[in-house]
Amino acid sequence: MEEVAKHTSKSDCWVVVDGQVLDVTSFLGEHPGGELAILTFAGRDATEEFNMIHPPDVIGKYAPDARIGMIGGGGRAVDASGAPSGGGAQGGIPMEEVAKHTSKSDCWVVVSGQVLDVTKFLGEHPGGELAILTFAGRDATEEF
Repeated sequence: MEEVAKHTSKSDCWVVVDGQVLDVTSFLGEHPGGELAILTFAGRDATEEFNMIHPPDVIGKYAPDARIGMIGGGGRAVDASGAPSGGGAQGGIPMEEVAKHTSKSDCWVVVSGQVLDVTKFLGEHPGGELAILTFAGRDATEEF
């Protein structure tokens, strides 16, 4: 999310929806709800708000070229300016970033190459919060 957070303007706008990193810069003017509806979530995860008002196929239908990659795995690697970099075998969010999110108020884990923000799920986990917090900021694929 650190890289996504750098893209917050009308001329460079990224959002995350369901783990997909989307470059919606060229779509802003086409959005039926107006530019501000998207710009409000520029550089952030808009999943909850997006899913409340959009059908599941809307991105593929109206902005199929917006998808850059997935948080945590397989996205194009980018440098600090957002330009494609060739670095990183899989691109996406580096483990150094994941390792910063280790608290009850900000908890990320990696499962099967995908970075998951599980903060809101902690209290709902059937095995209790500690089962997840033990792996906060780390790759929990084997244990999962």
